Amino acid sequence: MKNHNTIDHSCNSLDFKPVSKKDIPLLNKYFTSFPSRSCDFSVGGTLMWTDYYCYEIAEFNHTLFLRGKDPESEDMIYYCPVGTLPEDTSRKLIIKDASKFKKSRLLIPVEADAAYGLDSKGVYDDSLKEYLYPIERFLHFAGKKMEKKRNHLNYFLNNYPEATIEKISAANSAELIEFTTRFSAVHEASDLSGYENSQTIQVLEDFESYPFEGIAIRHNGEIIGLTFGERIGDVFFVHVEKGNIEYRGVYQALASFMSQEVNKRYPYVKYLNREEDMGDESLRWSKESYHPTLLVNKSIESLTVRIASKEPLRV
Repeated sequence: MKNHNTIDHSCNSLDFKPVSKKDIPLLNKYFTSFPSRSCDFSVGGTLMWTDYYCYEIAEFNHTLFLRGKDPESEDMIYYCPVGTLPEDTSRKLIIKDASKFKKSRLLIPVEADAAYGLDSKGVYDDSLKEYLYPIERFLHFAGKKMEKKRNHLNYFLNNYPEATIEKISAANSAELIEFTTRFSAVHEASDLSGYENSQTIQVLEDFESYPFEGIAIRHNGEIIGLTFGERIGDVFFVHVEKGNIEYRGVYQALASFMSQEVNKRYPYVKYLNREEDMGDESLRWSKESYHPTLLVNKSIESLTVRIASKEPLRV
């Protein structure tokens, strides 16, 4: 009897297809069954960025494979497979598929204590670094390190006591889309921010189809901020956070109220993953100002070099 994990290179290969919204149940099944603290392995991290990175997926023997394309270098990018297939089998499948492309690389998530950083011997793309924080820190911004954030939050609470919190749903989606459209007109400083705003609108148009949870802040009948994300394992991934900065403290209020909702519903969640800074210096400063505890970076391995030299691939 043939072992189903044995790769027959004459017929077994990965059949990739573009990621689309109809793949949400499949993505969610794998990402929740094999949880990672990297946003690359979340529905939002995949689906909201599929047009940007040209993401494609392939399912083989109860294992999900994900690949995309670097929009600048056009290198093919492979991510660690998610599922039950043995590493050696996955390795052979990735190598076989990668051999079809001129240049390709593998991204491996590497968790590190933010206080000590990563192994300097590794090759990493700093713009892909993800920032994780203890959820307790965001509930009320307690402690000396969070004093400035807490002052902003208290200002919001004291000056806008009539502000109300509501869950994102079909009932308020039209208003949230209108808010995001106005936000986009003011804040689209780059193609990347424009893309992210358009994806936010796309999600809001059919929010209940996604495994997302979110809140909006309303003041005097007007939406002044929104945030949403998804829970996987012990992490809540904050995919989107947008606020009207005319209201001082609105971002701290969004972060605090969302964290309180998550903490109440999922008391076992330990971290907020506020995702990547995409190489934006102002965004990096903002994420670092909240003092991350953990970093998830991406170790980069050149598949092109390994295919040529026949070196073993670490998956």
